Amino acid sequence: MEDIKKIFSLIIGILAGVYLLVCGLLYVQPQLFIYHPTKSHSDINHAHKYGYIAREVNYNSSDGTPLKAWYTKPKNGNKKIIVFMHGNSYNIEEFYYKLKTFEQAGYGTFLPEYRGFGDIPGVITQQNLENDALAAVQYLYSQGYKNQDIYLYGMSLGAHMAINSAYTLQKRQKPFAGLILEVPFDNLVNVAKLVVPVPMPFDILIQDKYDNLAMVENLRSPILIMGGSMDTTVPVELAQNLYNYAPEPKQLIIYDNAKHDNLFNFRNDLDILSWIKANENGWLKVDEESFD
Repeated sequence: MEDIKKIFSLIIGILAGVYLLVCGLLYVQPQLFIYHPTKSHSDINHAHKYGYIAREVNYNSSDGTPLKAWYTKPKNGNKKIIVFMHGNSYNIEEFYYKLKTFEQAGYGTFLPEYRGFGDIPGVITQQNLENDALAAVQYLYSQGYKNQDIYLYGMSLGAHMAINSAYTLQKRQKPFAGLILEVPFDNLVNVAKLVVPVPMPFDILIQDKYDNLAMVENLRSPILIMGGSMDTTVPVELAQNLYNYAPEPKQLIIYDNAKHDNLFNFRNDLDILSWIKANENGWLKVDEESFD
């Protein structure tokens, strides 16, 4: 009996040690858990081979970090551009296919990379990613675009970059043309609480909280939110909660049986295009006086 108690105590001690180790690492090294970048060079020739004829442009973040993006100009008399901000994984080579529909419809497209992804050096943190996303929009300013020309399209963690960019930069100009949020969340702590099966003090451990709820009520642009009913990475109720706090005009589309990374298989690109057309035809109205 004493041997069984010793073995049991040993197991409990090991489990407690592992638990504390994971808690400590999550607090001091969140990059090990939250981010999954592809570090290899993003090959634009691969995109060209499959019909996305973009060119690579270079610019700097606010601290001087060299950044890059893949860029196609608007055509056929269109002046609008769609900026796609990807999430916590891969690099831009993984996502160009999501922009081909818009490029073929005449819209400009802009696919920026963050530091720590692809072959761009740097540490991935919330502040750094936010700054890099802002630098992408500011590069477009340097090319003559204004907020009303720009649709910000963010996926997953990238939805935070889109929201933060809209929230920060709407103070300088008119609202953005629109905000497209694919599989977004309300804040990262709530994601962890729903997804991680072991209870942990995430409110304390997660320092980069990516709190979209703190900003969404004050956005001044039309908003489209899209989620998948079978999403186990970011449960769809978090997108629904974000939608509940978002101001009008807004639209929510939940795709039955869709997961976190396959909304394109349900042709959400065509739904986005229809939503943009409705916006441009004046069917979506922002009451700018209510934000004075």
